[in-house]
Amino acid sequence: MNYRKKAMLMAGALLCLNLSIYSQSISLKMSNVSVKKAMTELQTKSGYSFVYIAGDVDTDRTVSVNASQLKDAVAQILKGQNVSYEIQGKNIVIKKGTQQATSKKKRKVSGTVKDVNGEPIIGATIMEEGTTNGTITDFDGNFVLEVADGAELDISYIGYQTQKLQAKSGKALAVTLKEDLETLDEVVVVGYGTQKKVSVTGAMASTKGSDLAKVPTANITNTLAGRLPGLISYNRSGEPGYDDAGLLIRGASTTGDSSPLIVVDGVADRAGSLGRIDPNDIENITILKDASAAIYGSRAANGVILVTTKRAKSEKFTVNYNGNIGISSPTILPEMCDSWQYAELINEITPDTYSPEDIQKFKDGSDPVNYPNVNAFDILLKQAVQTQHNVSASAGGKYISFYASLGYKYQDNYYKNSASNYSQYNFRTNIDFTPHKDVKIGLNVAFRQEDRNSPITGSEDIWRYLIKYNPMVNIWFPGTNYGNVSSKQDNFSPATGLDGTTGYQRDRQSYLNADLTLHWDLPWITEGLSVDAGLYVDRADAFYKKFEKKYYMYEQSGDEYIAKEQGSNILDQNMNQTLGVTMNARLNYKRTFNEVHNLNVFVAYEQYQSRYDYMQARRQDFISTAIDEIFAGDINSATNDGKASETARMNYFGRLDYDYAGKYLFQFNWRYDGSENFPAGKRFGFFPGVSVGWRVSEEKFWKENVSWMDYLKVRASWGQMGNDKVDAFQYLTAYTFDNPAILGGGIESGLWLLRTANPNITWEVANTYNVGIETRFLKYFNFEADFFKTKRNNILATRNAAIPEYAGLTLPDENIGICSNIGTELTLGFSKQLNKDWSIMASGNFTYNHSTIDFIDEPEGTLDWQKRTGLSIGTDGDMYLMYEADGIFRTQEELDSYPHLAEARVGDVRFKDVYEDGVIDAKDKVRQDKPAIPRIMYGINLGANYRNWSLNMLFQGAAQVWQYTFMEAGTIGNFTKDFYENRWTENNINAEYPRTYNRDATVTGGGNYRNTFWLNNASYLRLKSIELAYDFPKSWLKNTPISAVRLSLSGYNLFTITGIRNIDPETQENSQGWAAWNTPQSKVYNFGINVTF
Repeated sequence: MNYRKKAMLMAGALLCLNLSIYSQSISLKMSNVSVKKAMTELQTKSGYSFVYIAGDVDTDRTVSVNASQLKDAVAQILKGQNVSYEIQGKNIVIKKGTQQATSKKKRKVSGTVKDVNGEPIIGATIMEEGTTNGTITDFDGNFVLEVADGAELDISYIGYQTQKLQAKSGKALAVTLKEDLETLDEVVVVGYGTQKKVSVTGAMASTKGSDLAKVPTANITNTLAGRLPGLISYNRSGEPGYDDAGLLIRGASTTGDSSPLIVVDGVADRAGSLGRIDPNDIENITILKDASAAIYGSRAANGVILVTTKRAKSEKFTVNYNGNIGISSPTILPEMCDSWQYAELINEITPDTYSPEDIQKFKDGSDPVNYPNVNAFDILLKQAVQTQHNVSASAGGKYISFYASLGYKYQDNYYKNSASNYSQYNFRTNIDFTPHKDVKIGLNVAFRQEDRNSPITGSEDIWRYLIKYNPMVNIWFPGTNYGNVSSKQDNFSPATGLDGTTGYQRDRQSYLNADLTLHWDLPWITEGLSVDAGLYVDRADAFYKKFEKKYYMYEQSGDEYIAKEQGSNILDQNMNQTLGVTMNARLNYKRTFNEVHNLNVFVAYEQYQSRYDYMQARRQDFISTAIDEIFAGDINSATNDGKASETARMNYFGRLDYDYAGKYLFQFNWRYDGSENFPAGKRFGFFPGVSVGWRVSEEKFWKENVSWMDYLKVRASWGQMGNDKVDAFQYLTAYTFDNPAILGGGIESGLWLLRTANPNITWEVANTYNVGIETRFLKYFNFEADFFKTKRNNILATRNAAIPEYAGLTLPDENIGICSNIGTELTLGFSKQLNKDWSIMASGNFTYNHSTIDFIDEPEGTLDWQKRTGLSIGTDGDMYLMYEADGIFRTQEELDSYPHLAEARVGDVRFKDVYEDGVIDAKDKVRQDKPAIPRIMYGINLGANYRNWSLNMLFQGAAQVWQYTFMEAGTIGNFTKDFYENRWTENNINAEYPRTYNRDATVTGGGNYRNTFWLNNASYLRLKSIELAYDFPKSWLKNTPISAVRLSLSGYNLFTITGIRNIDPETQENSQGWAAWNTPQSKVYNFGINVTF
């Protein structure tokens, strides 16, 4: 806040004390503002401060003021409040009812009131509780007041949280007031603009970028889980550079692409992913969940995520540094068997492979060369380092203001001697020019360079080999640096697969976003008229290089090692570029009529064009790997490829907002969208959205009868949105060059039918319904609830019909699918300043959604329990068709008396005879309605502040989610200790797990034997983030150029409570059905420092 300006205004007012209040001339004209905002403006213009007891004045009431005299302004601000006022010096003291005189002994108290930055608050109100006795602070924030013995003081200032203190004489009180965002006219970001939060009629949720920046993770998508009701988040991998969380708004509502639309600074689908934006540059993130998203039309059916970056906030020039360094390790690592345990399990698969003497040597460690006990995790993994740094500067002035930042990130992988890491450099500047009071020009430039390095071996293979590593095999051959293989089937050694010995992959991506915007107010035409226009350029460049090197695998022969050459020297590289240009123009009109009719409307036009170019080259048989460039390979092995594509969109859209006296709210969104993905005649679609709201707490009957709830709003909406996230040009028959033939002595390429045309393809359409309620009650609580339903029609899907291959036809997608989604969202919050030292807060949010496939074309004769129709979206794949487990065959008698597969043995999993024909076969498989994406997600946010200390914790959880947990093991690789200790044996027939299995050759859970025994409840609760921070006292920094220093210790994913074992509950099986083949998520311990100059 600009206290110097306030001080000058108050000083000028004090010079005019000889003038009567009744003849004080001012100019105050405000329409449809809160009483608090009107009070603040009057205080700034007149120098007079309002003094009143909290609760006596309804400061949220909406008023309009048009006055040239102070007395008239005060009267209009307090109109209808049932209060009186009098002037005491420079205070306007407001009274309600009759105050009882007190005969208590008086004492004098004094103190200083400052904000959290240590700046004095001028004009803060100090009131003796229960009386009209009060004063205000002076230019230095000081006050002196006589009060009764034992009195309580209320210290308040507009826009800050009120504090209650015990009056103490003889010792000056030091009071720090914190901003109260709930009492400000909070503005939230909506599609193509902003709105007061109290006026919003749609379902949306938001979070501040400053909160996200405190979480020690390099990917911002991983900071959102549990923060925003309605946002479903899941992370499948912790590999640096590839650790983006999947994000869904209110779950999946289609069998196609369910990803939400990402909008950054008002522009959709910008170059560069959401996950890699520097959180230090983000002002806030908002999600639009219902009809409020209809303004984005054809791409809004899955919801919208709005990202707003920072701009200059004040005239003061500030520089800020934020640095973090942390160490990361996997959230969960399975405990694998020791060598002697694995030897026992191998004997159960292949009897007598190891003698008792062999097993004893493995157990006692007497011969570590020939009978080792190897823990691959201990030998090959480490705690990885990650670091983030950001420097930003901002300043403002009458004609120009700017925000600029530079950022750097680095993430190492868990491997020792790792060839896997991620680094990022980013730059952003947002500049605002104001050459005239009616004109504002914005220039935004953002650049980001992302570098991903990986070994030639993919993350999936690396983790597969690490987890199944045979503990009876040394990582390296003794006395050498020759990497060993765990089993004969393996094609690389983990020791050399991690460090780049066998080659590397380099992925370099850069992104440029450049914006030029104009806002022009046109009061000379009519009040409230303005125009906005923008030109937005996005460019993405990617260069990928994969260099495979020859390497050696060794076999031991006596005391010698025989090297066998593997692979070839092959270089494959490609590069692509995307250039997109967006242009839009908007005509706005905002006006208040008769002080109660508030209208805000705009119409707009937008168009988008982009071009994509791709080029690829490959050579092999490099004589040397010292030169990893295309020219150095054998020219006879050279191949190349290239392609290009162009896309375009054209849209008309608008919005109308109307409210009556801030009580009755109405909004209409619309968009007329054109997409090239559809044929002429079906290319454009109209997508409307309507929402209404009622601020019940603004009604007279409510104010007079309900004192415990000071805010209540109900709202409802309906919206129709489209989805064109489908393959382009499906209305055209597509061919490709393939199947070459020798004709006339030469090789000629053949023409191959790739896709049959569907000339009737059109929009996928979602109808979304929402009812919501928002409240604030008992002074410290807030609550919000939403109930929603979405019906999705015209979903593209392929009909189930058999077409002979010789016909040369492939069926096109058709608009035949239907899905629905229903659910609820709840939010409850509590915040209280306990005293001058302590404040606490707690909040929780809960999201439930259940999405269903209402129709999908299925083959005639499909058994009812194998149909996809009626089940959850995401369970329609073949992997969800599995046998229903019915326990374990404990004895031979059980096996003989119950239907079973011919291969089944005692100790195997028992399958239900669902078809009831006395035979176990494919007809007994049941499609499981247990998706891997949570139906329930929740978050619990806890915080406490004590003086300069703060502690914040976010717990995040998920429920009604399942994962397939069957792990590859057998002669091919190791088992978990959990399985070893709880498996079926002849001596442990009541065991938890079946008998020892051999990968998918046993009737247990792999391959064709997939069954529900391994489909486990993956519900979990995590400590998602925690931060303990200390802010240096201002007195420590008084004579330095530093204005603030903050030190913090933070953590991410520090612990997880789950019923699932051995794997992270968010990790999903791979495409072959094996669990734990993914890089686990990170657990991070972090130290941070933030310095402001």
